[in-house]
Amino acid sequence: MAMNRKLSNVLGLCGQYAGLLAFAAFTTFPFLWALSVGLSGDPSNTWLFPRSFLPTDISLMWFERVFQEMPFMTYMKNSTLMTFWSIVGVVVVSILAGYPLARLRFPGRNFIFVAILATMMLPTEVAIIPNFITLKHLHLLDTQFGAIVPNFAAAFGIFLMKQAFEAVPQDLVDAARVDGATEMQILWRVMVPVSGPSIAALGIFSLVNAWNDYVWPSIVISSRDKLPLAVGVFNDLTGPFATSYSMVMAAIVMTVIPVLIFFAFTQRYFIGGLDGAVK
Repeated sequence: MAMNRKLSNVLGLCGQYAGLLAFAAFTTFPFLWALSVGLSGDPSNTWLFPRSFLPTDISLMWFERVFQEMPFMTYMKNSTLMTFWSIVGVVVVSILAGYPLARLRFPGRNFIFVAILATMMLPTEVAIIPNFITLKHLHLLDTQFGAIVPNFAAAFGIFLMKQAFEAVPQDLVDAARVDGATEMQILWRVMVPVSGPSIAALGIFSLVNAWNDYVWPSIVISSRDKLPLAVGVFNDLTGPFATSYSMVMAAIVMTVIPVLIFFAFTQRYFIGGLDGAVK
């Protein structure tokens, strides 16, 4: 009986690892394919791995041409600025909206929270026309601010911060109120410091979304010198005037690498923050 139980555990563990390896291979396949094509010296090679994947066949020519044939650094600067302010806007709005939903008692609180969560079930395309008309009346079309401001009110961020604030012990809040702290002081001096992991997770999540955002910036921004990286790379290197698949793949790899590096150093905060929100 003990041997059968041990064998069953071993088989179950092997099945779990096999599933994880299969999932990892499936999710990393596009990046590996883009990397192999971008590094190949053969411009006609679009297979998963170059036919002659030898040191003599590896070339950085396509990465060099990306910088030569498009304003890559301008797009990178635009994406960096837009991503930074997107993170600031999402975090601030989510904190200010999550605290009253978590700690204050007022009529309609549950209804408001359910209505916010309901927006997560709607496709993002639903908001394109209303947001476009709003920005037109505010004279924010063809501006980077207009491309990021609709993303500030993120339902996921509000939900995440509400769950994080609800996990804070009530004794801390009561002690601050006894000391005469206002609600805003309680929020910024008590709730925010102890909710650091959740805020970090929200920031990382917002960074990935803002960095990879394509549809909305491509609609709002028309000036080439204001385009973010995702839109600029697609506009310059695809379509009927595309010069090489290898150069497209090299640009895609350079677009993804900054996010991968950032996430590699901050993944523990991301996982810890989401774990705290689930609890």
